[in-house]
Amino acid sequence: MSKDGQHYSLSGRLALAFLLIAAMVFAMMGAFLYTSLSAELQRRDDIEIEGKLSQFLQLTHDAGTVAGVRKAQVVFREILLSHPGVYLAVLDKTGTSIAQHSEAPGASLSSLYESQRAERVAYTCTLGPIGSARCVFANETLPSGEPVRILLARTASDRESLLRSYRLDVWAAAAVGSALVGLLGYLVARRGLTPVKSIGRQASRIEADNLSERLNIGRGPVELNDIAVSVNRMLDRLERAFVRLSQFSSDLAHDMRTPLANVISSSQITLSKTRSVEEYEALVDSNIEECERLQRMIENMLFLARTDNAKQGLKVSSLDIGSELRRLASYFQGLADESGHNLVIEGGGAVRADTTMFRRAVSNLVSNALDHAAPGSTIVLKATAQPRAMSISVTNSGKVIPPIHLDNIFDRFYRVDPARHESGKNSGLGLAIVKSIMELHRGNVEVESGDGRTTFTLTFPKSAAIASLEESTV
Repeated sequence: MSKDGQHYSLSGRLALAFLLIAAMVFAMMGAFLYTSLSAELQRRDDIEIEGKLSQFLQLTHDAGTVAGVRKAQVVFREILLSHPGVYLAVLDKTGTSIAQHSEAPGASLSSLYESQRAERVAYTCTLGPIGSARCVFANETLPSGEPVRILLARTASDRESLLRSYRLDVWAAAAVGSALVGLLGYLVARRGLTPVKSIGRQASRIEADNLSERLNIGRGPVELNDIAVSVNRMLDRLERAFVRLSQFSSDLAHDMRTPLANVISSSQITLSKTRSVEEYEALVDSNIEECERLQRMIENMLFLARTDNAKQGLKVSSLDIGSELRRLASYFQGLADESGHNLVIEGGGAVRADTTMFRRAVSNLVSNALDHAAPGSTIVLKATAQPRAMSISVTNSGKVIPPIHLDNIFDRFYRVDPARHESGKNSGLGLAIVKSIMELHRGNVEVESGDGRTTFTLTFPKSAAIASLEESTV
């Protein structure tokens, strides 16, 4: 599409480009051929008059005297009859014509007597009715001691006539050739762009209900194959995102329906008959708990929506990991004591991250570990420095996560244990939030589970990536 919003034909533009290029090439070739022909014709004229000059020099010398030269004019004319367009003049020392041959009335070579040109070297001259010509002269001393000058001129009229006709032929050939190249270029471009139209038709058939369909150009050109591969990869991502969105919508409706159904059903049952104050208070407490659950779910969804749309600004600063982990351990110590778990901090170091998000990501992992750790086991929070990153891991002992769930565990509303689906505490968004936080920091989160231990690891990039991150969030 052009700048003014109007569509244009790629085939037409390619054909126009072919036509212009062909016109330029043909014009340059024509100019070269024209120049070459002109130079060749001029060279032949020069050879002709230079050869005749040598012949007339010999005849003049044989004449012996000026009077003898005048008597030899008949011989001179007979020789030049077979050379139309060649003019002769023999001049004495005063520039007076002794002998002359001219096909054009009034054409005289006497005006060339004072020419300051080199002898026996042809040059371009202009002679009255003759017009442009090639001239040559030489001086000769007769056996009688009398000096004479012999002048020869070859008219350029026939040469110019030939070149004019040739020039017209060159222009006509260039025009016709350019038009043919443009037409053939259009046909070739139109046929060459057929796979593009095929891709367009295939893409237009892909809708939300058939996202599994992919572009296929068969044995098409490599360039279009690269485009088709890129589009197919994009469709793969769109299909996965669409499936996740559909699943997300279904899970969201189900998770929000459960607390609402609890509120409605408990309220209806309580209001079905007169209740005591204690029963009404219990109803209000239950409804508040369910509303708080909905509130947490909505807040988590809003957080994920902001991170997905890159609207969540980061306030990156240097954090002491040991201090932050001890702070979080102190916060969760009460819950750990109730469940009989022990929190252990190992390692330390510094990391550049958003303080609030860092605490939220690690808190979600610690909360998850407390929910799934075996009673009385130890939960280890460990910081490890790497060459280009800093990692924080949370490890708990207990039931491992089956391998089939590891690829999906960070998806929204995904739960490894379906029995916990109705839990008011577990909304299935905690690990999804952790993943979003790490993506915002240009890091990553990984999980390993086996041999009775499960470890979640957060990897934060060091200075170079963080510097770029800070610039992008200013």
